[in-house]
Amino acid sequence: MRKFLLEPRFVFLLACWTVFLGMSPSQALAMPSGSVSLFNAAPARDAQIHKILGTLSRPEARAHLVMMGIDSKELEAALSRLDDKQLGLVADRVDRVKAAGDGIGVVIAILVIVLLVVLILKLSDKTIEVKDQK
Repeated sequence: MRKFLLEPRFVFLLACWTVFLGMSPSQALAMPSGSVSLFNAAPARDAQIHKILGTLSRPEARAHLVMMGIDSKELEAALSRLDDKQLGLVADRVDRVKAAGDGIGVVIAILVIVLLVVLILKLSDKTIEVKDQK
């Protein structure tokens, strides 16, 4: 069996087969079809509206809406009048606002990095000394 696997013709055939499989277009079967819908869009639309309203119900967002004179009923009515594409764009922007406005993730990441550095220095028996230069 080992002799068969190391035979040059078999290795060459296996290499050619691998190259042939790698040359196939990766998105050939992933083209969307406009005429076929695989799921009902209503639950996805309701989820997007709920996500937008959830983000806009935060205290800082609510304060801006009050300053602009927008009532929550008007906001819900306006969101229900948007088509699916516009609603998706608004939901994406809400995600970006949420990610940019939430600085706690950055603070946690910095704390984790500092703790890892201190742990590595402690495990390698190194110490950090701060000396006054006079």
